[in-house]
This record gives sequence, C-alpha cells and structure tokens, in this order.
Amino acid sequence: MKHLLSISVFLLAIVGLGAQAPATTPATTTPAAETATHDEAEDNYLDRQNALKGMDSLRTETQKDIRKLSVMVSNFGSEVAGSDGELKSIRDRYEETSVLYYRQMYVKARARLDEVRASVQALYKKFNEHYTQRTNAILVEAAKAVSGDELRVQPGSGNETEWSTDLIKNQSRLRTAYGHVATAQELTRDKRYGDAIDHYRLAKLFGISLLRGMDEDPQRSKAVDDKYRNDLGDAAGTMRVGAPNTATTPATSPNK
Repeated sequence: MKHLLSISVFLLAIVGLGAQAPATTPATTTPAAETATHDEAEDNYLDRQNALKGMDSLRTETQKDIRKLSVMVSNFGSEVAGSDGELKSIRDRYEETSVLYYRQMYVKARARLDEVRASVQALYKKFNEHYTQRTNAILVEAAKAVSGDELRVQPGSGNETEWSTDLIKNQSRLRTAYGHVATAQELTRDKRYGDAIDHYRLAKLFGISLLRGMDEDPQRSKAVDDKYRNDLGDAAGTMRVGAPNTATTPATSPNK
C-alpha cells in the first residue's frame, strides 16, 4: 500500500512540473526571410520562361542604345532640353534591372527592362526632332552651293569639262543625302527613331563632304570642318570629349 502511495505522489509531482513549464512560443519569421521567400515564390515557372524570352538580346540592344545616346547627349545635349537627366535616369534604371537579372528575379527584371526600353525610345524621339532640323539646315546650304555651281558653268569657258565633272559628283552626293533623309522620314513614321537618326547622320556626312569640297582653299575647307565638328564627330560615334564609342559607318563613303 505504501508502495502504491509513493508511486502516486511521484506521478503527481511530474504532472505538476509539466504544468509549471512555460508555454512554447511559436517560431516567428523575420522580414528578411519573408522577403526572400516572396522573391523565390513570386515567379512561377511559366512566368519566368516568358520573362526570359528574348531578354538577353533586349539587354544587349539596350546597352548599345545607351552608348549611342551617350554620344548624342555629349554632342547635342545642350540643344535638347532635359536629355542629360533623362539619360542618367535610363542608365540608373538599367543598372537596377541588371541587379534583378543577376539575382535571377526574371519577372521583375523584364518588367523594369521594358520600362527602360520605353524611356530609350522617348529620348530617341526627342533627338530625332533635333536631327531632322539640323540635317535640313545643312542640306539646304549644300543645295544652294550646288545650285550656284550649276549657274556658274558656262559653255566655252575653257573649264567646262572640269566643272561639269565636279558638279555631277556634288549633285550625286546631294541626291544620296536626300535619299537618306527620305529613309529617315519613313523610319520616323514607323517610330523607329534610333534607326532614323542613323540615316540623318549619313545625310549630314554627305552634305558636309559636299560643302568641304566646294572650295579648293584649305582654309575654307577647314572652316567647314570646324563649323560642323560636332556633327562629324557624332556621325563617327565620337563623344565631344574625344572618348571613342559605337561608330556609325556609312554604307557608302561620302568622299568617294
């Protein structure tokens, strides 16, 4: 009987100790852990695959566009209001996109990249308006110079053949220049502003080359180069400070 009583007391003591033990607090999730879990779970497989389609080529294209816009801002940014700030914003957001891309957060990276692409096109559009006006001014000057030569060629003057040869060459350059303008206008209508600018650059090169060759005086030719220094450097893909960048090479050299 005493033995049974001892066992009962022992069991009651154990139960009492268990009742006095503090309740276990449920494990909590830290904000960082919640964010990590959310980041990992935000993209299901289909979303990730859709986001990855063409992303590498878009990234490469955007890199080229930013380098090209950097050249344009360097040469003509003072003439296109707000372009410097817009380019900086594009560069900063592209860097953010790259961080997301390398963290393999592809859905977010693609969404941000699409926003950057839209901003790139908007800045191209601004510059396209500038290139349109600038190219037209150069080619009007070139057309007037050619017209002057057409009126100066006089039969029996003794230099008719020589002048006619130069005149034909300059007329050809002028036609080629305006051909690039026509192509640029078509591309502008299709909202391909970056490609349109390439053709405006070529048109300016032909026009400037024509003006440079109108006079045999080296000083006057140098004056033309100095006047259009930024246009020449821009067409060659060179920043005003002299740093090399992506070059734009004409399909047919205007000097030929």
